[in-house]
Amino acid sequence: MSSVFGESAFTRLPDGRRLHHVTRGSGGPVVVLEAGLGATRTEWGLVLPGLAERTRVVAYDRAGMGRSDRDPGRRHLQRMVEDLGHLLDHLGEERYVLAGHSLGGPIIRAYAAERPERVAALVLIDQAAEEMAHYYKPGTRILGAGLYRGLAALSSVGVKYVPAEIRRLMALFPPQMAAEALAEMTRPAEMRAAAAEMSALAEGFARLRDSGRPLPPVPVTAISGALASSKMERRLRLELVDCHRRLAEALPYGRHVTAKRSGHMIPQDEPELVVEEILRLAG
Repeated sequence: MSSVFGESAFTRLPDGRRLHHVTRGSGGPVVVLEAGLGATRTEWGLVLPGLAERTRVVAYDRAGMGRSDRDPGRRHLQRMVEDLGHLLDHLGEERYVLAGHSLGGPIIRAYAAERPERVAALVLIDQAAEEMAHYYKPGTRILGAGLYRGLAALSSVGVKYVPAEIRRLMALFPPQMAAEALAEMTRPAEMRAAAAEMSALAEGFARLRDSGRPLPPVPVTAISGALASSKMERRLRLELVDCHRRLAEALPYGRHVTAKRSGHMIPQDEPELVVEEILRLAG
């Protein structure tokens, strides 16, 4: 099965499920990209080519999304970390540069805390911050998961609703990439998988917040978006950026970078900044 995003392949997990991933470029250290909540390899369409000019880069679809098999288990953070670990084992490198957007940030941080010897550097791209109260409010979980379930129900009867922000982002992609991404993200299964991630979000974040496991002493860059479209979003953004800054300042090799032309979707709005920061740590 081909993909315009890269060379397509599957990793077989111990329970029989398959994770789909794409690879571009050659050389090392290998960069592995972890997408945000409800997102897949397609999120990285504007980042992959720039990284592949210098090194090997892998982007994958979490369970139930893209071309990966559905997970019958609860999609809490630790389950995602375990899947990532199996993928990295399959790829066969000793150490990786890991980059994660949004929910991808906590996933790769949790993995780095568990397996510090496997991680050469981390790039956290407008990552979710588990210390923020916003993620623990029942309304955040109920409304978020409910939205995805509602979109899944519409899609199952042939209504392919694409939010305005997604249409804006897809317009930034080459036509073939946009077509492949839209064909997948409008499927009912995709939205049900996103709802499953949203439903277990607070549970996983609480465990990460309370774990007390430190990150390994490796270079870590936290990139924050600067823009917000509303007063409420602005308040949350200021809090999120402060979390990013404090994390970077607390680490021996931490660095905080502001994406001045972006809100949350930095991989699409400023892909060149993401590429620059990843390659800077890849050496």
